[in-house]
Amino acid sequence: MSDRSMIDLIRDAARKATARGDTIAARNYYRDVLGHQPHDVDALLALARLIPVVSERQRLIAQAQLIEPENPAVLAAATEIEKNISQGLKIIIVTTNDTPQSNQITAVESAPAKPLVMCPVHGTRAAPLRCTSCDRPMCIRCTILNDVGQICPSCRYKLIPERYRSALRHWLVAGSITAIFATIIPIPLVFLLKIPFIGSLVYIAGGMLIGSLSAQITIRLTAKRGRAMIIASGIGAGIGAIIAMMILFGSHISLMILLLTGISIALAIRNIKQTLN
Repeated sequence: MSDRSMIDLIRDAARKATARGDTIAARNYYRDVLGHQPHDVDALLALARLIPVVSERQRLIAQAQLIEPENPAVLAAATEIEKNISQGLKIIIVTTNDTPQSNQITAVESAPAKPLVMCPVHGTRAAPLRCTSCDRPMCIRCTILNDVGQICPSCRYKLIPERYRSALRHWLVAGSITAIFATIIPIPLVFLLKIPFIGSLVYIAGGMLIGSLSAQITIRLTAKRGRAMIIASGIGAGIGAIIAMMILFGSHISLMILLLTGISIALAIRNIKQTLN
């Protein structure tokens, strides 16, 4: 039997258990579904409806919001739980004689509302979740899902290897180096454009030289890699190319020069990406 067929059978058993009032069995079935498919929004909401503890129900609904924030059922469940919390409701569970194996909701009474934990980053937003790494309270906007649960931005940053943790000073170095090479290298190559075909190829190949040199020197000076460094180098390549064209051609830049320069810069960025990834 495939995993999909097995999960469908478990889900069907959960619905049947819910229909006959066996909430304990139904909760166990839905937890089994979530064990196989932790991002199953329907199972999260169904389990939340069966959980009598408001804080646990809030946690499940918050997880569903992370996965499908625009889902109407998720939004309705979130609105309902926030209303319950604001009204200070406490669900009382009583085991009845006729259903000894199931917990049933038999009464709802008023109780003082527990103070909401607010997000330390977004102070006006409730923090129903906690980081599985540092136990810090988080709102939905701060929460980042990973393989082991939800973590906060600080712990997510700590998981990034040191070579990918770049800052503004590293970006400025990467952009400046690439801009310098993109400005200087085209100057001698432009004179080769007079040679038919070969001149254009050499001019385009200059982009590969720009990318390779700037990326290697950037790594030596900063020891940083990653998307931000690639973007900074790409911006530098574009700025350098514009400066070079203004120096060499002034206001008489032809469409052919623009095309050749565009291809050259694209090759430069490709080389930069391969090195700095």
